[in-house]
Amino acid sequence: MRKEANKLRSNDIFFMPLGGGQRVGASCYFLRLGDTNILLDAGIGGDGKTKFLPDEYSLTTLPFVQSMGQIHQIYISHAHMDHVGYLIPLMKECKNAEVFMTTETAAFAEYQLYDKKFFSTSKVLKAESARLAAKDLLDRTTKVSFMQKFDFGTFQVQFFPAGHIPGAMMILFEFAGKRILYTGDFSVSSTALTGGCIFPDDIDIDVMIMCALHAKHPWYHIACNQLDQMVQKVFQMANRKLTWCYVPQLSKGVEFLKRLNQKNMAKIPIYLDQSILQMVRKMEDIGVPILAPENKIAQQMTKNSRGIYLTADNRELPDSQFQKIRVDFTLHESFDEMEQFIERVNPDQVIAVHCAEKQFSMDETIEQVMIRNAANRTQFVFAEDRCVYKI
Repeated sequence: MRKEANKLRSNDIFFMPLGGGQRVGASCYFLRLGDTNILLDAGIGGDGKTKFLPDEYSLTTLPFVQSMGQIHQIYISHAHMDHVGYLIPLMKECKNAEVFMTTETAAFAEYQLYDKKFFSTSKVLKAESARLAAKDLLDRTTKVSFMQKFDFGTFQVQFFPAGHIPGAMMILFEFAGKRILYTGDFSVSSTALTGGCIFPDDIDIDVMIMCALHAKHPWYHIACNQLDQMVQKVFQMANRKLTWCYVPQLSKGVEFLKRLNQKNMAKIPIYLDQSILQMVRKMEDIGVPILAPENKIAQQMTKNSRGIYLTADNRELPDSQFQKIRVDFTLHESFDEMEQFIERVNPDQVIAVHCAEKQFSMDETIEQVMIRNAANRTQFVFAEDRCVYKI
């Protein structure tokens, strides 16, 4: 593989991150299969102070497309905002593109991109024309199922469970005698809401485009078990005082609620505000069970209540009776699990994207660790934003 965009031929394959290369956020990847222009995911990013988006301009300066209207297909791997948050603006520009995602991803995306944006908590309707346009775009997406296969003539596409969150999918492309697997965010182990990824052992992969968050974190092991550690801490706090529990990402808030319910042997009340409750209802509507008898709506809480108040709204505490904790954890695979998954799939090449920075200068990357394995045949590329790679 090499960085280039040579004279185009009908069986050429090119790849370029528009965002989400060697940083987390704004995941959006251009894949060209012959004459077909594809985008993988459409996310937004932010560091708490500034928001950043995929760099579409860098794509239109290359010979692949002159405008975003020449994008043929968009695939959304899952409904986290760093992979789907830019979908509606992108669909407006890519007017001719067909968009593919699972039914679960579509439901979660609609809540985050439509319900939350166009309906305030006071149920006041905002920007009617913009609302209707957004709803029309979301209604036009094509819903796919795991193991389903599409034949587009010159190439085929198939979808596999990625774990991570409900509805997350891996996408397998077969073109010109090559198989290319885009993992999206994935997890090898089961989570509170979904099982681990499923991919057949009998499919040979030439190139794996891997969302590899911890590819530069050899110290991150599954034993860290951040989620269960956080659950235990919150229960300890709630036994002493009413605990205001803030989870910054909606889907993680629901994951955390599910785990709280599973571990709530003491039957501690868990109060849900609207920011969490509406997402829970979306999940239960599509068959993902979340709620337990100890769950109550926030309005049922009194000053004498004990328990946990769960929210995705980072507002000031309403009363000094609360103690506050910020809950965060990763739903991604560990470094060890990533190594095992690469060994199992055994691709010729891994294109690593969605990688967080090294935390320590002496940290080894997944490539440096695996190169010591004599049986390993995989070559690695850590793809940078706005760089073109010919596969």
